[in-house]
Amino acid sequence: MRSRLQFLVFNFLCWILLFQFFRIVFLAYHFRKALELPATYWMQSAWHGLQMDISFAGYILAIPTLLMAATSRKWNWYNGFINVYNITVGLVIVLLVSVDLELFRAWGFRIDGSSLHYLQTPREAWASMSSSPVLLLCTLAFFLFLLVYVLLNTIRKRTISQFTPANILVTLLAFLVLTATLIIPIRGGFQLAPMNQSTVFFSNKSFANYAAVNVPWNYASSILNDTYSKDNPFLFFKENDADATVRSLYKKENTHLQMVNSGEMNVIVIIWESFSAKIVKSLGGLPNVTPQFDALAKEGILFTNMYASGNRSDKGMVAILSGYPAQPTQSIIKIPTKTVNLPSLPKSFHKAGYYTSFYYGGETEFANMKSYFLQQGFDKITDINSFDKKDMNSKWGAHDHVVLSRMLHDLDHTKQPFFSTLFTLSSHEPFEVPVPTVVKGNSQEKLFLNAHHYTDASIADFIRQAKTKPWWDHTLIVILADHGHPLPETSHTKPSEFYMPMLWLGGAVAQKGIRVDSLCSQTDLAATLLNQVNISSSEFVWSNDIFNHGRTAFAYFAFNNGFGWMKPEGYLVRDNLGGHITEQKGKIKAAEAELGKAYLQSSFTDYLKR
Repeated sequence: MRSRLQFLVFNFLCWILLFQFFRIVFLAYHFRKALELPATYWMQSAWHGLQMDISFAGYILAIPTLLMAATSRKWNWYNGFINVYNITVGLVIVLLVSVDLELFRAWGFRIDGSSLHYLQTPREAWASMSSSPVLLLCTLAFFLFLLVYVLLNTIRKRTISQFTPANILVTLLAFLVLTATLIIPIRGGFQLAPMNQSTVFFSNKSFANYAAVNVPWNYASSILNDTYSKDNPFLFFKENDADATVRSLYKKENTHLQMVNSGEMNVIVIIWESFSAKIVKSLGGLPNVTPQFDALAKEGILFTNMYASGNRSDKGMVAILSGYPAQPTQSIIKIPTKTVNLPSLPKSFHKAGYYTSFYYGGETEFANMKSYFLQQGFDKITDINSFDKKDMNSKWGAHDHVVLSRMLHDLDHTKQPFFSTLFTLSSHEPFEVPVPTVVKGNSQEKLFLNAHHYTDASIADFIRQAKTKPWWDHTLIVILADHGHPLPETSHTKPSEFYMPMLWLGGAVAQKGIRVDSLCSQTDLAATLLNQVNISSSEFVWSNDIFNHGRTAFAYFAFNNGFGWMKPEGYLVRDNLGGHITEQKGKIKAAEAELGKAYLQSSFTDYLKR
């Protein structure tokens, strides 16, 4: 009996030590972020994360402990089973730990069940991953698995070989009871609330909290709970009170500044992948990355204080076209039964007699975007299937200049008025462009900057040619981002990752060479644009016309798992899991946190009801 208990205890302790070692690997991999923290925070991450490590170690030991009850007389079968079990569990956990290292850099949160959506389109998932240091990650995964296997195999050989015959009834009862008691470490103790992320979150430093999270526990929890949940996890107030608070922010008045010429006009919306304001000199960003955009900004209306609603393309697409705020833990575009009920710009323009089209060089099936586009009234969708292989990069699809050229050609033969949307892709990982390198260097940041320099030139060339077209004089062109990006690492504040440009150009623009400094959100484009062309925006209840007189200026953005709330006088960022304000700047009042929570609750309730 003693050797059996030793086997379980040693395995339990081994997994806890391994999880702590994985935490050290995570801190070392993200050493720049780790060095921003006091050294005491590293220890606190390990200490607070220990409870979650113990919890998942309990999950791992549940099956071996239960089966141990049947080893009183024969145990060779158990020895073989444990060997296979260790290999399987070890492979899965090491894979999660290794992939999480790079995904955290790109996403800013630990890997969870949302990653499963990308497996539905493996080509795009590989395209994103291929820009990562794959060789380094594979090598690291190999050595981590080797470490896991050697330790667990040593325990298996040295303890199971010491098993001796035992009383059948005693063995059965002892290990059934022991299996039942594992519920204590699994749930995190005897406290009322079972183990969850809040248990290990301990500070107002997001990275320190994330370092405390056990990756396999987090992944399993998100799959079992979050992905299929129908309940609102963000309940702070009575539903009617939260809704009333949020509705008071949207003051719909009948008057607004008219920024475009009157009369019928065409509209082109160019959605620029990962277009961060941090790379736009005229917005205080890096110089010489988007020089053409800076030049064009002098010819139109530059919005200098806009923020993305979410941190992924699938969330940005809905925010732009439907004026709908992003959800921190879900993405509405992936649920067709919900998106079918959303209003949208193409739907509104289509009803008003416009011919509507969408252009994208990649697969529109990615992130379930195609179903959304089809629901929203696009008359024509042009994607990867419409382009030659010679015009494509190795991962995503057709290069930006090719897609822009196709749209330009098609518009010459398109019935007017038209509403056309184009989504670029060259500035997405792995940042492959078909032109000589301008921004030298092979780091991810340099490749990112070089890709944007290429897209900048491609869009500028499109504008130059568009100016020669007969439809230019009565056309409005809107250029904006689908979301921001952590790169370049010029700032470590969360809002900087969501800060994005928007520019209005074209012959239809009445006032040119001006800057609009009013704080606004990506979601505000829908109502603003429709009101300018005299199409009703009443369906877009989450969109706040930027040019409306008496408008309340604010911006909300969501990330996994938190939100940012911005007012002209300052901003705050809240971590939903721990309930901490992780960032705060300016003279923003404490009551604004309650307003942000009300917005989160009300918008997520709306999402659940769609």
